[in-house]
Amino acid sequence: MKHIFRVFTLLFLFTAVSNLTKADEKTNVVKQGTVRGRIIDTSKQTLPGASVYIEKLHAGVTSDVNGFYTFPNLEPGTYTVKVSYVGYSPVELKITIPEGRTLEKDVILNEGLELQEVVVGGAFQGQRRAINSQKNSLGIKNVVSADQVGKFPDSNIGDALKRISGINVQYDQGEARFGQVRGTSADMSSVTINGNRVPSAEGDTRNVQLDLIPADMIQTIEVNKVVTPDMDADAIGGSINLVTKNSPYKRFISATAGTGYNWISDKAQLNLGFTYGDRFFNDKLGVMLSASYQNSPSGSDDVEFVWDKDVETGELCITDYQVRQYYVTRERQSYSAALDWDINENHKLTFKGIFNNRNDWENRYRLTVKGINLEEDDNGNEYCSINNKGTMRVQTKGGTPDNRNARLERQRTMDFTLGGEHLFGKLDTRWSVNYAKASEERPNERYIDYQLKKQKFNMDLSDERKPLLTPQEGSTMYLNDDFSLKEVTEQQEDIQEKDFKFKLDFSLPLTKGEFGNHLRFGTKVVHKTKDKEIDFYEYTPLDEEGFDKASLAAAVDQNRDGYIPGDQYKVGSFVSKEYLGALDLNNASLFEKEQVQEELATNFKAKETVAAGYLRFDQKLGKKWDLMLGLRLENTHVKYSGSQFDADEEKTTRTPYESDSYLNVLPSVLVKYDVNDDFKVRASFTNTIARPKYSALAPNITIKRSDNEISLGNPGLKPTLSYNFDLSGEYYFKSIGLVSAGIFYKKINDFIVDQTLRNYSYNGTTYTKFSQPRNSGNADLLGVEVAYQRDFSFIAPSLKCIGFYGTYTYSYSRVDNFNFEGRENESGLRLPGSPEHTANASLFFEKSGLSIRLSYNYASAFIDEMGSEKFYDRYYDAVNYMDANASYTFGKKLKTTFYAEANNLLNQPLRYYQGTKDRTMQSEHYGIKVNAGVKINF
Repeated sequence: MKHIFRVFTLLFLFTAVSNLTKADEKTNVVKQGTVRGRIIDTSKQTLPGASVYIEKLHAGVTSDVNGFYTFPNLEPGTYTVKVSYVGYSPVELKITIPEGRTLEKDVILNEGLELQEVVVGGAFQGQRRAINSQKNSLGIKNVVSADQVGKFPDSNIGDALKRISGINVQYDQGEARFGQVRGTSADMSSVTINGNRVPSAEGDTRNVQLDLIPADMIQTIEVNKVVTPDMDADAIGGSINLVTKNSPYKRFISATAGTGYNWISDKAQLNLGFTYGDRFFNDKLGVMLSASYQNSPSGSDDVEFVWDKDVETGELCITDYQVRQYYVTRERQSYSAALDWDINENHKLTFKGIFNNRNDWENRYRLTVKGINLEEDDNGNEYCSINNKGTMRVQTKGGTPDNRNARLERQRTMDFTLGGEHLFGKLDTRWSVNYAKASEERPNERYIDYQLKKQKFNMDLSDERKPLLTPQEGSTMYLNDDFSLKEVTEQQEDIQEKDFKFKLDFSLPLTKGEFGNHLRFGTKVVHKTKDKEIDFYEYTPLDEEGFDKASLAAAVDQNRDGYIPGDQYKVGSFVSKEYLGALDLNNASLFEKEQVQEELATNFKAKETVAAGYLRFDQKLGKKWDLMLGLRLENTHVKYSGSQFDADEEKTTRTPYESDSYLNVLPSVLVKYDVNDDFKVRASFTNTIARPKYSALAPNITIKRSDNEISLGNPGLKPTLSYNFDLSGEYYFKSIGLVSAGIFYKKINDFIVDQTLRNYSYNGTTYTKFSQPRNSGNADLLGVEVAYQRDFSFIAPSLKCIGFYGTYTYSYSRVDNFNFEGRENESGLRLPGSPEHTANASLFFEKSGLSIRLSYNYASAFIDEMGSEKFYDRYYDAVNYMDANASYTFGKKLKTTFYAEANNLLNQPLRYYQGTKDRTMQSEHYGIKVNAGVKINF
């Protein structure tokens, strides 16, 4: 009931303010007016972040992300307005404000002029919009415009994010998937579309899959490193806001077609894009429609190892050895629409929607030597004993012929927002209703697994980066008649997260002038549901001998020349994907079907309602100082049900619903000091949170008997809280560029990590591995970030065609009172998911339509998963990425661009290591990808 009470309190405030406004209008003979409009350039492109200033009043406003501005609460009369924008000639114009009405006035700025030091041109010409938005922001923000994204060879939003200061990305199948902001793990930051948090398509995380969204569908990327009280507070690292394309100022048509190639798949790629925008009914209705299609056959070469040590001698051994070959066809489809309806000068309705679909058709061929060097003591506990014996297993992953005999993973996100902007006298009112959904489906995911026990191997651990197993005489790593069937399985997976949001915001100017102030307040209610359902069956052939004969006859050698981890690794032979897909598993005369109960124990249902209210007070302190005081209240009510597997009963049961509620009171203070028009200093204190993921809260008990492992949920988890302090300075060059430096500190309490214990007794049974998420302690995070971007025209005008973009972030974290059993007294621990160094650099050349860019990204290694002791800690290794692209643009009315690009020139693998950097746990290689195509703007 608390959150309902707060909503009604805010509505009461709205009513009171509205009545005051009306009373004010009745008592004043002269009614005040408003001017509003859009800032555009000569090509009718909108200009976000433009400064609109009235000298007579010592007051100004800034155009929003779509170029719109509103100057309310003006006495009737004539004013001189100055509009300025980096890289454009400033404009002064006189306007006459009518009594009690709103004047609509669009402003056109001229570009390409050289005034004093202003030099327009070079590769940062398209970045002017981003620089202006960043320059006029009260908080610390990084902005990347669509023009800037287009200058890098980035296929999805995650790849574009890695160009921003303080951001690192983690990869999957050669593409950026999750973003880490300012040295925090991905689950400590939020990803929003047009200000609304995006639900996650995966079952075990709140993180948003950035590889779902094509880069060409986004107008602007905003990274808010300091959140204001009118924003959702679940953003300890920061909030990544993706702004979709807005309705245009005039007719706009664009088309893209391209292709590419990857050496692992040995197949061509296809990239298509189309955008159409126009205005209708005397410019009252604006429409923007976009579509994007990508089809990318690719794959990866992967080796994985599980390390252990002899309990008596401490000698290293490997207990699990895998060589994998992936073939993946990734298909992305994205569609978006934006509409705005200008009812009149004071009222407008808007709609924005985006739908993303990503299909991954994957075949995986996995060779495993399992249980090497493992023996059991008298109590059934496993320990490492160097004997180099294990079980050889060969597994094919696939699907049905309807899904190309491959495992189909279909992930979808959709986000639809209907909103309104209304001006009632002084009071600016904005509302929105949002529906968002994310889902993951895996229909008919199939595996066939053959095994051969008691195989002997030679183990070469002389190079721990590339350990190697080779069969001794009499043993084999290839499928043959000696192998027996381990299992044939098929599973269905359905994960859905649905969000419904309602938001109401009010903005009320109180006084004008050098000491003017502004009050904003509002409310937001978010209701979420998340369901994970897996159904899993094992099939036993009734004619085992005949089935084995047919299966082994369908074996195919999957070794490929140029296996990237090294030719010494042999994948081997496997049952073909076509044979697996053609199996009539539901034919009772051929197979006995049994539901595998232990596989159902990860299922859960969750409901979460977050009701929030906020107050924000902005005060000008003369011409140079801006102060903001804010308070946000968020009440969270969560309800969840899990699944528990009982090994004795061979049964999985649903747990009753459990619930929890908590209230967070989150203050904030932001200060901005304009040393001059080009030098800005910002400081802030904010309080933010990160809620536990649903799968961690669900009271699940999952037992994996084949590995003697157990994992539990933890309904008692508390949200992670962070107290954030930021200080930064930015200097903006006249020639379109900037240099910035900042320092930040975060006090993070109750961060969450999965605790892992070995040979742990639970309910009378000893398990080789026990894991459970828990609040693991507190951490201090201190960071420094610097950025520089500029063309070289300041050296000589002839060098304006050459320039540099670079960022560097250093973060130091220290964990206090770490409370893992057996690790309580350790020192020197860093926060999981926190790289110490990240850097980006880009060198460009642009002249006469020709653009060439070489880009580099670096992130140092960081701890990714905590083990029962340091030896078992998992690290994400340091990465070095090099990309290159070139384009040539010509034409005016029909602007045509030919482009070519290459990704991952250094062939950087996804690599994890255990304990020490030379001990490889996983090394997955993707090879180099190249693309080329043409883009036409009509």
